[in-house]
Amino acid sequence: MTLERPIATSFNGGELSPRMGGRVDTAIYGVGVQEAQNFIPTVEGAIIKRPGFEAIQAVRAGATWLTTFRFNLTQDYVLEWSDGKLRFYTNDVRIETAPGVPYEVAVPYSAAEAPFVSCQQSFDRLYLDHPNHPPARLTRMSAVTFVYEVLPFSNGPFADGNRDEARTVTASGATGSVTLTSPVAIFQPGHVGAPFRIEAADFQTIPAWEPQIKDVTAGKVMRSEGRAYTAATAGTTGTVQPIHATGSEWDGANAKDANDKGPFGVRWTYRHDRFGMLTITAVAPDGLSATATVTRTLPDSVTSVATWRWAHGAFSAAAGWPNVVIAWGSRLCHFKDFELLASVAGDYLNHASFTASGIIPGDLAFRRTLSTEDPVLWAAGDRKLIVGTASRELAIGAINQGQAVSGDNIEAVPQSFYGSEPVFPVQIGTTGVFVQRSGRKLRQAEYDFARDRYQAANMTVWCRHITKGGIRQLTFQKEPEELLIGVRNDGQLVVHPHAPEQDIKGFARIKHGDGRILSAVCCADASGRQDALWVLVERTNGDRYVERMATWRDDDDPITDAFYVDSGTTIVAAAGQTVFAGAAQLKGQTVAVLADGGVIENVQVDAAGGFTVPKLSVPADRAYRLTVGIPYVARLVTLRPELRGSGQTSQGKRQRLVKIVLRLLATTGIRVGPIAGKLDNLVDRASSEHMDAPVPLFSGDTERSVSGGWDRNGQAVFESRAPLPATIVAAMPTLAVTS
Repeated sequence: MTLERPIATSFNGGELSPRMGGRVDTAIYGVGVQEAQNFIPTVEGAIIKRPGFEAIQAVRAGATWLTTFRFNLTQDYVLEWSDGKLRFYTNDVRIETAPGVPYEVAVPYSAAEAPFVSCQQSFDRLYLDHPNHPPARLTRMSAVTFVYEVLPFSNGPFADGNRDEARTVTASGATGSVTLTSPVAIFQPGHVGAPFRIEAADFQTIPAWEPQIKDVTAGKVMRSEGRAYTAATAGTTGTVQPIHATGSEWDGANAKDANDKGPFGVRWTYRHDRFGMLTITAVAPDGLSATATVTRTLPDSVTSVATWRWAHGAFSAAAGWPNVVIAWGSRLCHFKDFELLASVAGDYLNHASFTASGIIPGDLAFRRTLSTEDPVLWAAGDRKLIVGTASRELAIGAINQGQAVSGDNIEAVPQSFYGSEPVFPVQIGTTGVFVQRSGRKLRQAEYDFARDRYQAANMTVWCRHITKGGIRQLTFQKEPEELLIGVRNDGQLVVHPHAPEQDIKGFARIKHGDGRILSAVCCADASGRQDALWVLVERTNGDRYVERMATWRDDDDPITDAFYVDSGTTIVAAAGQTVFAGAAQLKGQTVAVLADGGVIENVQVDAAGGFTVPKLSVPADRAYRLTVGIPYVARLVTLRPELRGSGQTSQGKRQRLVKIVLRLLATTGIRVGPIAGKLDNLVDRASSEHMDAPVPLFSGDTERSVSGGWDRNGQAVFESRAPLPATIVAAMPTLAVTS
């Protein structure tokens, strides 16, 4: 028998898959662990106990989802989604119209639809797309008020124009409310509220304007640059061609020239273009006619000559609504199934795709069908617009890189063929992270200059188990820790410290002390310097709460400020105070209390949210801070050690954990032991310390003999159950190994 004393210097490999149990030859094995629950790996290598969650507010019945609305860095909002309602949180409180009365905004989305509402922030507006509802926006009107409205698009967007010359349309008038009639049933009830475009069958019946035409009479109609004009005065035309789209203008000075000829000049009033637009307001049961309101004057001829040149709106209840929205290339882009519909550059609501004369400038709106077999599920902006479908990922950009993207300068090139889950990705620095089809793999898409394409590495290649049940939401905390966070369908969070320069591969899990986490988002605090993790929790008793993770503590923070309970509340207590109220979220629960840094266990909260703590457990001479909540377990289990003291592997040999030394930082309340044995307190109160004060936080190396039995594992367990901080910098076990 020999004694071996390895050292674990880093834990940022995180939890490894059980299938990695034999891969002692890999670098990640040396920094990985078997289990990391509520212990989070850090960039430096240490592993730290995660902060607790503070209860903010009970949610509306049936609430299922959280998103964010960022007006600016110091005015960030969390949105709570339930059936047909939004509620708002900011600066750690719910926005209310009166004490206890939440401010709400009505929306058409059900709670089940909320996870699939695509959101795009743009200053004081949040654009919203969902395939069951019209595109909309949520506008911030003030710090505490918002307005929801369907997007008031102009000039479309329109689907492909009709090509069947037998499917004609006539209108009963050119302005106001008109009736559209067709010999074929081209109208559906779902077209109500949608735009309709109609174009003159033959615009050539109107004579063209030319300079110096004599004897023009008032009321004469002529065309110029695709528009029709009515002469408001009589005379001879001038030399300035009419191109205006509203009102009246002269084509000359209405004066004689230098040769005393003239006068030249006629005042022309804009009449109509070669096409007009309407909004359908009602549809006849037979589908042969519809009532519509003219939004752009119709050509005169369509009231008497049937035209087959018409188009329905691209968005309607009949045609379908877009499911993804993103701002890209100075345009607001919507994806509907396989189509990309982009607005006019710089005008998010304008979908004019050509001028009245038929010219298509590069900055106008366009519509393109993507060459892919599956509809678009998500989009992310980067050097190019990256979109994901169930079968592939594509990069959309300009064909000619020297020019802006436009209707005739755009291409969609496949980048990878992994396929995606309908989970909206997150942007982290220069990369994007998306969920692969089936929800079990997280992929990090990053541009590779050498290959001139986006590579999507599997972030979970070493820990396939970590996403068990699938990922339903992603979020990212930038400050103070850089953490990618995913919500699992079973209510746990998977957490990954994101530091590309360190090539960290580790994942850990967050398990709430009293329930399932249904949704999670990161929101900046009032200072804009910290990002708080907000979660929607379904408690074990069925109640649902919005909770916020406490701030990640600095190593020198006082123990009295520690917050390591879930569904918790902090109270500033008076000197000697032992009776408390206001913990309604904990009614009927057995809770843990941290009073002035001292732990009080097994406190019972009554049905009204009140509780009492022992008199001897609180300071009698000064005010103090008390935190109460549900205790949770932070647990770390090491892998089977690989010991080569004799030049041979220790795998499979009988071994026994004899003692362990942990290098700790600002830690107390941690227990250690073998994987199948008793756990002992590692940090005890020194004999020189006062018994009526909390056990102080310990930094340094501390040793504990353990009563491990002989087995072939040699694994150690580190556990923190008390509402106290713990940071493990390194672990140095001593093992007895059979020869």
